[in-house]
Amino acid sequence: MRYFKAAFSNLILFRPCKLYLAALYFAFSLPSPCRAQLLDSLALDTMKGFVSLAKADSTPDKVLKLVIHHQKYHAMPDDIRKFVNLQYLDLSKDHLKSVSSWIGELKQLQTLILSRNDIDTLPPEIGNLEHLKYFMMNKNPLNSLPPEIGNLKELQYLDLWDDNIGDFPLDLEKLTNLRMLDLRDVSINDEEQAVIKSYLPHAKIYFSPGCQCRE
Repeated sequence: MRYFKAAFSNLILFRPCKLYLAALYFAFSLPSPCRAQLLDSLALDTMKGFVSLAKADSTPDKVLKLVIHHQKYHAMPDDIRKFVNLQYLDLSKDHLKSVSSWIGELKQLQTLILSRNDIDTLPPEIGNLEHLKYFMMNKNPLNSLPPEIGNLKELQYLDLWDDNIGDFPLDLEKLTNLRMLDLRDVSINDEEQAVIKSYLPHAKIYFSPGCQCRE
């Protein structure tokens, strides 16, 4: 009983500044919004995902996989931004012309499929996807890769087949976990192919026969 009286007395005499600091401590100690556990690639590939943006909107925290095809979006729907647990996103064949900068907010994303769109550039924020393992950008008029592509430390598979990339950043050599890079039907001469191979000695790289395009 004497202990509780002493504790109460100390609380009454607490200085305002200490009360403020204590309030800050407890505020920042509160649990953050719950994040879903990262699934392995097999589970993500085989699980049933949302195929309607309207249905996904009704339970945003439960959206782990979103697959939407054959829409005339032109721009990525902003509603996707609130799916904080999204791990698999497929927006192929949606007539997209750009990738929104907020893509970097989808921190749980492991698979990103943007194939067969009209995208010519990627925002630097793409490098914020720290868990991204599979990135499909084939069949786009993509003309370059941002240096931030090198921040994708977990990237294992990168598909750039039939894109229009003219320059490859040195930052590619930071992709130490990359196991497969598809550059078929990308206009690259033999010398450039050799340089790219030197960047990624541990990756299997698929090229078309070297062209005379930039010699």
